[in-house]
Amino acid sequence: MALQGTLKDFGIAEILQLIGHQSKSGVLHLREEGKEVDISFSDGNVVGAEAPQRKGAELIGERLVRANLLAQNDLDAALDLQKRTLKRLGDILLERKYVTRENLARIVQLQLVETIYSVFSWKAGTYQFIAADKMEFDSRFVSPMNVEGVLMEGFRQVDEWPMIRKKIPSDEV
Repeated sequence: MALQGTLKDFGIAEILQLIGHQSKSGVLHLREEGKEVDISFSDGNVVGAEAPQRKGAELIGERLVRANLLAQNDLDAALDLQKRTLKRLGDILLERKYVTRENLARIVQLQLVETIYSVFSWKAGTYQFIAADKMEFDSRFVSPMNVEGVLMEGFRQVDEWPMIRKKIPSDEV
């Protein structure tokens, strides 16, 4: 299934619904002025979301430290080992017993949903869905999410965001 176009023609909700209803597997590439998000689907369920521009507080290690689930010196040691071995950070954190599998899974799932919901505020941009026969994902950390649930929560957040903006003056806060 070749699916591509602009978010002005079809919004994120319509695109997600189509992929979900047709139980497709593959990756939806979304782009908007310097931002990119890739959402992975397996049999119509969301199983991943990557944003190459992630930095600082959005990274898994920093999220774990902020949540007091990981000590900063343990993160530094794990990142150093990751540079030398090219292993995935999550695997290192688990091998070294710096975090529990449950806590790591919660933070990974949080990062995934926040990445997805970030695109609900986009007004413009492009999309391209590249179908695949099967999508691999790490079921230790990711629970497949039904598209309908993703859409309902995404719309709720979009509806509530103006109220939050009135109380919180900037993203820095």
